[in-house]
Amino acid sequence: MWGRFEASRRFHILPVVTVVLLLSGPLWASAESLWPVLVGTAFLGTGGIVWLWRRGRLSMTTVLLGAFLLRLAYLPLGPGLTDDLFRYIWDGWLQWEGINPYKYVPSHAALGAYHDTALYEQLNSKQYYSIYPPLSQAFFAAGGLLYNGSWVPSYYTLKLLFIGVEFAGTLLLSRLTSARNLLLYAWNPLVLIETAGQGHTEALLVPLLLGAVWAVRQGRGRLASLAVAGAGLVKLYPFALGPYLLRRFGWRAVWPGALLVGGCSVPYAAPYVLPHIKASADLFAKLFEFNAGPYYALKHLLWAWTGADWSKTIGPFFRGLFLTALPVLYLLDAWRDWSFRRASLVLLGTLFVLSTTVHPWYLVPLLSLCVMGPRPSWHWLWLGLCSIGTYLFYIGGPYWVWVWIGWGGAGAIGLVGAYRQRARTRPWTTPREEASQPE
Repeated sequence: MWGRFEASRRFHILPVVTVVLLLSGPLWASAESLWPVLVGTAFLGTGGIVWLWRRGRLSMTTVLLGAFLLRLAYLPLGPGLTDDLFRYIWDGWLQWEGINPYKYVPSHAALGAYHDTALYEQLNSKQYYSIYPPLSQAFFAAGGLLYNGSWVPSYYTLKLLFIGVEFAGTLLLSRLTSARNLLLYAWNPLVLIETAGQGHTEALLVPLLLGAVWAVRQGRGRLASLAVAGAGLVKLYPFALGPYLLRRFGWRAVWPGALLVGGCSVPYAAPYVLPHIKASADLFAKLFEFNAGPYYALKHLLWAWTGADWSKTIGPFFRGLFLTALPVLYLLDAWRDWSFRRASLVLLGTLFVLSTTVHPWYLVPLLSLCVMGPRPSWHWLWLGLCSIGTYLFYIGGPYWVWVWIGWGGAGAIGLVGAYRQRARTRPWTTPREEASQPE
């Protein structure tokens, strides 16, 4: 009896300790000198989350309440870990000044009247055109409306909007998975940092991608089309999910999304928009690199072999390889009869494996998808956790160790998971029979 009492007490203490660790995140993120503590706390907090997942005794209400309180705790955090929100505010401000945000790079002389501002000084990539699609720009306009020389009101307005939208996605996820699996996303330190903490647009993707999954499960092709189109209007890459819907629902899953894209694009339509977006995307693929394990591995291998830097070649090659892989993924989806969630997870995972830049916040939508099956995709969860450590690059701390243990560990976990999955699958199972088994 005493043993059962002790076990029960430990179970009730651990959720409190885990939440306290996660609540301390904004404190450690607020000062660069404390970022190593942030990384350590994230690992400890994740350890508590995994232990709670194994026990599986938290109710859905407890998980959601904890998720809500944690997001409120991260709301006051300023833009220390990233400066992307300054570009969001800049694009929104230009719209209220009657300037198309796709027309000029921020450093262009035509915008000289706006250069003598604190906001301009905070911008990154001043020589690049905006690549944020129209739905993102609509949110930026909401933040830009409040810009009055100080970025603070706009910053927190955007964060509030993003938190509200992302938490709606968390509520939707609670309808799509169990409480224990929801815990892996809703309390995830990377998700908290990047959505409520730093306000990245990936927060907007979460409810749209999950909404598409829900709509497909309900057989509502038109709604799924709108959700995928909306996701593509936030970040361009979800448009690649469209052929999955075409196979499942035919053309009725095309025209609603096409109308939405057309309607949202009209306010920004101009001959220069697509060339400018392509120019920035090309430069991004050639020049930027961060936390891209497979890319780094190939780059260093070629350097050791030839003594030359192949980075400007590998980036475009990887992009071409991804585009070549898309028809293969669509065929595999048809042959194996994947669920839409699984097909989306494979496609997005392939995108990030073949990317030259994988900032921590890029992984947030992937994490929402990877906790929906009965067996979470632990390799992506591990990579997401280790990606927090890559922030130490900006303060001269250890960087490569997080890249290699993140991607190396993810690869090892993925291979072990694939082997176990294959061992559980009967060798005579056909693709469609295998697809009919629980995910």
